[in-house]
Amino acid sequence: MEFTQYTCPVCEKRFVNGDDVVVCPECGAPHHRECYEQNGRCFYEDKHAEGFNFEKSEAENASADSDNQDVIICPNCKTENSKIDFYCRNCGYPLDEKDRTQSANANQNQNQQYQQQGMPFGFGSAGMPTFDPMAGIGNDEEVAQNVTAGEAAKYVGKNTAYYLPIFKYLKNAKNARFSFSAFLFTGGFFLYRKMYTLGIIIMLLMIGLTVGSACVLLSNKWILEGSSFDLVKQVYAGDVSSEKYIAITLYSVIEFAKVVVRVLSGIFANKLYYRHCAKVIQDTKTNEAPSDVNKVLEEKGGVNLAMGVSFFSAYLIIYELCRIYLAFTL
Repeated sequence: MEFTQYTCPVCEKRFVNGDDVVVCPECGAPHHRECYEQNGRCFYEDKHAEGFNFEKSEAENASADSDNQDVIICPNCKTENSKIDFYCRNCGYPLDEKDRTQSANANQNQNQQYQQQGMPFGFGSAGMPTFDPMAGIGNDEEVAQNVTAGEAAKYVGKNTAYYLPIFKYLKNAKNARFSFSAFLFTGGFFLYRKMYTLGIIIMLLMIGLTVGSACVLLSNKWILEGSSFDLVKQVYAGDVSSEKYIAITLYSVIEFAKVVVRVLSGIFANKLYYRHCAKVIQDTKTNEAPSDVNKVLEEKGGVNLAMGVSFFSAYLIIYELCRIYLAFTL
């Protein structure tokens, strides 16, 4: 019997597949075995004399919740949502029964094909696209150690349909999909995703390399007088002095370093973000009460558009200033 729709009354953590569950023979209430042994009795033992029945109580609670006209209960994770919501705020599950039926039946084959390709899009009735913010991944499915897809979605916030399949893949693989966002925006991407320390380091590195490149050009204006091909021919022919050779080499190394930083950012961005998310979620679950985890993850997670745009804009401004200054001085 599956108990994934219930939570352990002792630790208040939802059951997941594979949990060692103990069911009270009196009222039928499920507990984690460790929680049951630690408590030494059924959590509801005081209510046994009153004829308490766990399943009947859960059914009554669900019925009472459904009578509330202002909320709709997610059938997947039991979270209360506003009547105006189309998807669960906690796990992204479709709240409209018609949407769920279309997704699960008429569009199942097409949606699975797109999800296998890492694309959370399928096609519904009349050729209209449907969108699954969980990318077909179950709310309770683990995407990292002690981290479920629902918790990861709560922390990621923006673009969960892109990241959840990547997280699921990274759980069992060593390599990750190349991130063109991190390649194009380098440190700005990490700041946008609230990886502040790494983002600031990369942005400062890129700014430093840009300024360094400009300084080399200001001290050796002759580098830009001819074409790059001519300079290479002169170097290989030995027609440049040692000072010029050092200047050309230094300039080339700096420009190459900028490209390397961008490429490495693109290669490792998704893996670094995956580890960052897993660590934050694990720490939050360790330090916060179970009832506060989702709220804290929502506050800590998401994106910081202002931070990402500000630092990347500062980099572009410095780059343009260097370029303009060089144009006027050469």
